[in-house]
Amino acid sequence: MRESKLTVSQALKLYTGTGLGGTVLGLTVYELLFYLGASVCMTLMIMLGEGISYPEAVRNISETPAGDVIMVFEPSIINCIVLLSQYGRDKPGGKLFRTVKGGFRTFVSYRTGAYISMFLSTIIYGGAVLVLALVGVLGLHSGVSTVIAVVVSSIAAIGAVTFMLPIKNEGVLALVSVLVTFAVTGSCTILLPMLTDSLIPHFIVGIVGALLVAVSTRVNFLHYRKNRWDS
Repeated sequence: MRESKLTVSQALKLYTGTGLGGTVLGLTVYELLFYLGASVCMTLMIMLGEGISYPEAVRNISETPAGDVIMVFEPSIINCIVLLSQYGRDKPGGKLFRTVKGGFRTFVSYRTGAYISMFLSTIIYGGAVLVLALVGVLGLHSGVSTVIAVVVSSIAAIGAVTFMLPIKNEGVLALVSVLVTFAVTGSCTILLPMLTDSLIPHFIVGIVGALLVAVSTRVNFLHYRKNRWDS
C-alpha cells in the first residue's frame, strides 16, 4: 500500500511545531509588533522634539518616506530568519529529520509551507499597516503604493536570497542575505511610488519576484538534495 505523504501544513508543523495557519499568524504578529514599536517611538520623538500633538506628528511623518522605510525592516528581518533555517545534518534535529515520514519530500513540503507563510504574512502585514495609516494611527507617505511595493519587493528579495542559500559560511550567508533583502525591499519601496502613479512597475517587480522564487527554490532543492541531504 502506497504511503500517504504529509500535507504542507503537517510538514511545517513537524519541523517547526506550528502548522500553516499558526505560522502565518505568528510571523504577522511579530512584524506588526516590531513596526508599531518603531513607528510609535519615531512619532513620540517628533512630538517631543517639535512640541506638537500625536496627529500632527503622524501628518509630518506622512509627508516624507520615513514611515515607508521603517515598514521595510520588519518583513525583511523575519523573512531572512525563516529562509536561513535549513536544518543541515550538523544542526539540532538535522539527522532526525532525515528519518521522518517522506524524508526529503517532507523537507520540500516544509520549505514550501515556509514560503507560503512568508508571502501571506507579508500581505496581511501590509494590509494592516495600510488600515492603521488610513485611520491616522501611523504615517505612511505613499499609501497603497507603498504597501504593494513592500509586498512585491519582499517576494523578489526572497527569490534573490534563495539563490544564496548554498553558501556554506553561515556568517557570510547571513550578512549577504540581510544586505540583499534590505537593498531590494528598501530601494523598491522608495523608488516604485516615485516612478509613476501607475501600479504597472509594481506588478512587473511582483512577476519577476515570483519567477525568481520559482527558479531559485528549484535550484536550491536540487543543490540541497545532492550536497547537504544525501552527503
